[in-house]
Order: sequence, then C-alpha cells, then structure tokens
Amino acid sequence: MRRSGPQITGRDREILAWIGRHGVVTADQVARRFFGRDDGELGKRAAYRRLTVLEGLGLIRRDRTPFWRAPYVLRITKAGAEVGEIDIAPARIVEAEMRHSLALVDLAEQLLADNPGATVRTEREIRTDRWHERHAGTRQPARGRTPDGELTLQNGKVVAIELDLTPKRSKDFERILRAYRQERFDKVWWYVLPGVVPRVTKLVNENRVEDFIDVRPWTPIYVSALTG
Repeated sequence: MRRSGPQITGRDREILAWIGRHGVVTADQVARRFFGRDDGELGKRAAYRRLTVLEGLGLIRRDRTPFWRAPYVLRITKAGAEVGEIDIAPARIVEAEMRHSLALVDLAEQLLADNPGATVRTEREIRTDRWHERHAGTRQPARGRTPDGELTLQNGKVVAIELDLTPKRSKDFERILRAYRQERFDKVWWYVLPGVVPRVTKLVNENRVEDFIDVRPWTPIYVSALTG
C-alpha cells in the first residue's frame, strides 16, 4: 500500500546530497540548479514548494541570516544526510564565512557550465575524504592545503579552486603557496575580485609560479546581494 503524505523522489535525494556537499545554500541557488526551465526562467515557486515539503519532513532546516536580500539559508539535517545518502555531516552556521560559502556554490556551478565533462568536489567533500585517509593511515596530518574546491577536467587534469574575497597579505599568500606545493594539483585557479587581479598577479610573478597559479577575476552574486 502507498503511504499517505509527501513521497521522497529521486530529485529530492539529489537536492539533499547537493545541499550537503556545499553545506549552506539559498533557495534561489537550489532553484537555479534543479528547477531551471526551458524558457530560461527559474521555477522558483516549484523550488520553494518542494523545499517547504523537505523542511516539513525534517530533512532540511532554514536558518536566518543578517542579510536582508537573503534572509534565510538552507542546510541538511542528519536525517537529510541519510536520505541524500552522503557521508558528510550537516554543516554548522558560521556567520563570518557565510558570504564566502554561498559564493563558492555559484562559482562551482559556473565552472561546471564552462567546462563540459568536468566534475567538482567541494571543500566539505575534500575534508571528509582526507579525514578518512588520515584515519586509514594513508595521509599525513597537516599536509598541504585544502582548497575551496577541486575541479577535475574532462582531460583528467585536476585544478585546485581558491576563492579570495578578502585580499590577503603577501606573507599569507606565500604561506598558502608553500602549502599548495605539497599537493599534487596540476593547476591552481585563484579567483579574486577584479580590482585585486593586478596585485595578486604581481605576487604570483614575484614567486615565479605563473605556470602553476592562474589568477582569474570573478564577482560573486552575493558580494553585492549580501551587503544589506
């Protein structure tokens, strides 16, 4: 017999897994990812209705933000992680990191759209995998740097993604660079706000790593949307 009430669909599981991989997202980001329409318009109403169902089932939760243009963010619950079948714990809310976290969601989606055949591994996935590796004895503690994301291109090359919304001091940049040298990435794509490109490019050239680090301009949607 069919149970009464809302039924979990395959897309629901994909949504839960996607939210869990990123940690914290907005309803609009879910709409863009899963409810886009052929005419280019977002199926926002359909997305909001489905998210309300998932919240009612205790699979996701809403948390308030201090940003008037995005007053709520979404994250999975422990039950949501189980239904989404992901081995990643629900994210914690860290207000100081929220803008960066939401920007990374948009950057990951853009990278997938711009690089057909590529796959993205989020920072949360990387940290979870490395935790398992350390406990299995296959990775040394404190080795290298955990990037903001990892893009595996169709040709098999692996690119570390670094998103820098707050320009770092020269010594911080050099520390991060030393950590990256302990990793096995083919390239680092370092995304910064357009006005910061010349400064970061100068640091790259001074450290003679222009063949390894590619500085790229990027303006996240939520840089302006979350300043209210």
